[in-house]
Amino acid sequence: MHPEQVMRWLGAARFQRYMEAREGHHVEAVSLYEWNVKISAAFMEILCHAEVLLRNAIDRQFPATDPQAALSFVNGTVWLCDPETLTVESREKVDEAISRLHRERKRATRDRVIASLSFGFWHALFSGAYEELWRSTLFKAFPDGRGTRREIANLLGPILHFRNRIAHHEAIFFSNLDRQHSRILKLAYLIDPEAEEYIAAQSRVSKLLLEMP
Repeated sequence: MHPEQVMRWLGAARFQRYMEAREGHHVEAVSLYEWNVKISAAFMEILCHAEVLLRNAIDRQFPATDPQAALSFVNGTVWLCDPETLTVESREKVDEAISRLHRERKRATRDRVIASLSFGFWHALFSGAYEELWRSTLFKAFPDGRGTRREIANLLGPILHFRNRIAHHEAIFFSNLDRQHSRILKLAYLIDPEAEEYIAAQSRVSKLLLEMP
């Protein structure tokens, strides 16, 4: 990209961080930007695996229901709609997901609602408000953990923040990317060591870290 293209396509403010990191050398800054896009894509690949693994591991800890039944707060038989299980804030997120599916003319089945909920929803399940739910149910989703809610909360918080930076196409090259990679793999390991092995084998992150310009 030529300087004028950078200004048109990326904007001066977005590109400034790369210029500063490469002491004003345009060509080197462009190379860093392009690498940042590649490493972000590689992280998003393993984040996809980890997020799906996480939400399915959590959902499995609750009683099974008819997979074709539509969720409704009139009937709280599904844990996502049970006021005894979720806080008001979490149930509002579920309600938003159900409403969004209705607007899309889709049946709000349990699987679809699970898939529609954000990473932030899952992270919130490990706040202090859910200590009792952790003790009764959620801990079983992490058989290889230390058995504490805080362990999972301390992993998910940084992962969520990092994921959101990538989702908004922000710079991540200055982060401790080795540590971020390890966090994601550790989360997978605590749920299922075989899943961690699979995700690690799929990951392109380590290779790309060696190629940072």
